[in-house]
Amino acid sequence: MDFTSVEFYTIAFFVAMAFVGIFVRQKKTTPATSVISSLELDPAPPQQEGTSRLILLAHDGGKVTIEREGLLLCDGETVNLIATVIDDKITIQEKKGKISAFGGKESMYNGHVDVTFFLENNKNYLRYESSVAGQWCKLAFHNSPGNKVEKELSY
Repeated sequence: MDFTSVEFYTIAFFVAMAFVGIFVRQKKTTPATSVISSLELDPAPPQQEGTSRLILLAHDGGKVTIEREGLLLCDGETVNLIATVIDDKITIQEKKGKISAFGGKESMYNGHVDVTFFLENNKNYLRYESSVAGQWCKLAFHNSPGNKVEKELSY
């Protein structure tokens, strides 16, 4: 076979693509899982006004406490977390649940919830999006007992 022939380069191209296909495989992912949790809300202390922060705290058994500080809500409103989990990548969207029909007085609240969808003894990558406050953050969190991560939310 001649090195200047079209047949040689066609065969070489297909052999090269076969090698690329073997070495550049996508890793297998699990199907996406969605989880909805409701934050338990408590009034924020007055000195905490203006801070908007996310805190993750790992416990035994893979349980993680998500704490959210600095939620400006009308009295009677609730906040839900909608988590989409694909392997070690987690996206959490914070949305208002029950919206007050009469408006009312706005106050600062802190919320917390215990969840079990983080991979235990593994690094998890989290994107947290708040439609309540229009803020977000990204962080990596190793879910091992006693580990704590705090992150300020930004616009």
